[in-house]
Amino acid sequence: MFTTKNSKLLAVTEPDDGWDSECIFSSAADYFARLIADINGAKSTIVLAVYIFSLDELGHRVAMALKAAAARGVKVRIVVDGIGSSRDGERLAQLLFSANAEVRIFHPLPWYWDNYQWSIKTGGILQKFFHFISLLNQRDHRKICIVDGAYAWCGSFNITCDHLANSPPWRDYGVRLTGRPVNHLVSNFDDVWFHQDRNNFPSRLKYFRSNNSIKLRHVSNRLTSFRISRAKQRVWICSAYFSPSGSVIKAIKKAKSRNVDVRIIVTARSDIAVFPLLSSTYYSDLLNIGVSIYCYKTGMLHAKCMLIDGQCVIGSSNINHRSFYHDLEVDVVLSSSHSANHLESMLEEDMDNSEKLSKENISLWRGSNLFGWVLRIVRYWM
Repeated sequence: MFTTKNSKLLAVTEPDDGWDSECIFSSAADYFARLIADINGAKSTIVLAVYIFSLDELGHRVAMALKAAAARGVKVRIVVDGIGSSRDGERLAQLLFSANAEVRIFHPLPWYWDNYQWSIKTGGILQKFFHFISLLNQRDHRKICIVDGAYAWCGSFNITCDHLANSPPWRDYGVRLTGRPVNHLVSNFDDVWFHQDRNNFPSRLKYFRSNNSIKLRHVSNRLTSFRISRAKQRVWICSAYFSPSGSVIKAIKKAKSRNVDVRIIVTARSDIAVFPLLSSTYYSDLLNIGVSIYCYKTGMLHAKCMLIDGQCVIGSSNINHRSFYHDLEVDVVLSSSHSANHLESMLEEDMDNSEKLSKENISLWRGSNLFGWVLRIVRYWM
């Protein structure tokens, strides 16, 4: 039954030419070279939120570009996660503080006591500690950077040399955007920075998915399932950590029942060792209804994207319970035919570098291993 709520969701899934330019990257070297060039050219503002900021060779290059920008008068604000950046978060904050850049750590870990002076949560040490305890499972998993309110970067790239590795090579997607909706991404950053709870989702979710309030999380989760369920030609999903919610499974089945081309790219190896085993518990059910599943073999698949008919969704969200229910995420929506064609060719390359699974070649341990099903019990936190 088509409801008023569904009509609102439909309004934000229709193609829109909101971005002036959309440039998709799969090469980490190209992505970071262009990002650093934008930072070096910044004139007024830089905001950056990233889960992992490591002060390795790449991180040092980015940090030095940010420090130089702040030193020449650019207002620089950075948020890093208390778990993802636990090792180098405080060092980064101290490094940039001397240039008047502002660094905040999202929910620092209690045993990294010195990180609390940089906590994004205001108040005394005890207030920050109890805030962390109450929101222990919520992390800032976003990967966005906006320069001068004009150039926006989003995707699955953390700031770490891992993404530049050759052994194993990492597979990620990122995008550089320009145009009027960039202002909405700045607002998303400000909402977290200033602890605001704005819910003007119809205008914002047309261009990107975010979940930094309870209402936005509910609507954006429904929108993800809604987009999949209403697909007409194809649903191609590339997810590093595939453990879908019940609503996403239902949406996939609904799309497939109308003979939509549903393809899912998953990873054979993961930086979270047990995740492929958890993901494998979904394969038999999906293969039985005709979904095509590709197991990426060439390296470390870390990408998070969807190609639904002619729309691309690229960002930080995995198809798993952590992204759906806990972490802060941002994914941008691209509607140009050029972007759709580009992402299509890149995903076809990923499929060529994968093993296509079938009911016959799923071994017993991959399809029904007891430990994999035990992981289903704790998937809400994974």
